[in-house]
Amino acid sequence: MQQATARDTASAFRKNPVGFAPVAWSGRINTDELSRPGGLLIAALSQCADERNLSLSELASTLGVSYWSLSQLRIGFRPIESLDDDVVEACAAFLDLPRLTIEMLAGLLDPADALACDDLTGEDLLHACQLLATEPADLELLPPPNRQRPLQGLAVDELAALHREHGAHTAVCGALRAELRQRPMSKTELLRAALEASVAEAEAEVDTGPAQRHDAAPPHGILRCTCCQKRLRVPHLPEPGEIRCPGCQTEYAVHWQDRICVVQRLEVEAEDETDADADAERPEAPASAPMDPWAVLGLARNSSWDAVERARRSLLQQYHPDRLGHVSPLVHKLAEEAFKRVGDAYEALKSQR
Repeated sequence: MQQATARDTASAFRKNPVGFAPVAWSGRINTDELSRPGGLLIAALSQCADERNLSLSELASTLGVSYWSLSQLRIGFRPIESLDDDVVEACAAFLDLPRLTIEMLAGLLDPADALACDDLTGEDLLHACQLLATEPADLELLPPPNRQRPLQGLAVDELAALHREHGAHTAVCGALRAELRQRPMSKTELLRAALEASVAEAEAEVDTGPAQRHDAAPPHGILRCTCCQKRLRVPHLPEPGEIRCPGCQTEYAVHWQDRICVVQRLEVEAEDETDADADAERPEAPASAPMDPWAVLGLARNSSWDAVERARRSLLQQYHPDRLGHVSPLVHKLAEEAFKRVGDAYEALKSQR
C-alpha cells in the first residue's frame, strides 16, 4: 500500500513529503554508497529505501525533495552545506532518528561537537558515541528499545566510561543523571547513604545540640509524679493543657513553648458541699507537705551525686526564664517557680549529703 502511494505521487519537483507509517529497518549503512561523496546521510537513506523497496524517485517523493536534487546530493555534484528544516524533519521521520543525529550524518555537525550541544538527548548521545567509535560499515543506527530511557541498556561501567570521557559537557551529565535517578539503589549504596546520614546527624548534634537537631519529631518530656513517684511521659501539646497520673490521679498543667515544657501541679478543689463535709470528717492532712527533692529533680531515691548534678543543670537550663523568649506572663511565672523549686531541691539534697 505504501509503495503504490509513493509511485503514484512521485514527482521531480514535489515540495511536500508523502505521509507514511514508520517501518523498522536494520539501521545499517549502504556500503556501496560510501564510495560516493554523498555522505553518511545518503548512504543511510539509500539502505533504508532498499529495505523498503523504494526507488530513488520514490525516496525523493517521500522526503519532499526533487529527484534531481537528491541525485545531485548522492553523486556529490551538490555538496551538503545546509539542509532545510523540512528536509531534516523528513529524513528524521523516514529513518526514525533524532534531528541532531541527522545533522551528524549529513556532516553538518561533528559528533564531538554534538556532545556539547544543549539540546543533546540520551538517544543523540548514543549515536554520537557510535559515530566516534565505530567504522561506517559497522554502524547500526537503531533507536533504543525504550525511548523514554535511551541509556537503560547500558551497564554501570559503561555509564561510568561515558562520564569519564564526556563528563565535561553539561548535557551529557544531565542525560546520565536522568538515567541514574530511575535506577534502584543497590544494597551497598543504601548502606553507604545510611552511614553518611548517620555521620551528618552526629555532626549536626555537635554543632547545634540535640535540642535543635530535628524539627520533624515532636519533643516530649519525662516527669516523676510528686505523689506516687511514678514516671510520666509528658506529650507535646500544641496548646496549654493538662495531664493526669494514671496511678494516683494527680493532675498537672502543661504548657510547651518551642522545646521547653513548663509543668505545674494542680490543686484539687472540692466539687460540692457533700464532698466538703466528707473531707471534714477525715483526719486533717498537713497544710503543705514538703515536696520530695528527688521527685523535683526527676530522680530515683539515693541516685548518685553525679546524676543529681546533671539533672540540676538540665532543669535549670530548661526552666531559665531568659530562655523562654516572648511568652505569656503566666508561662514566665510558672517557669520562675519551677526554676526556684529545682534550686531548693538541689540545696536540700546538698545539705543531706
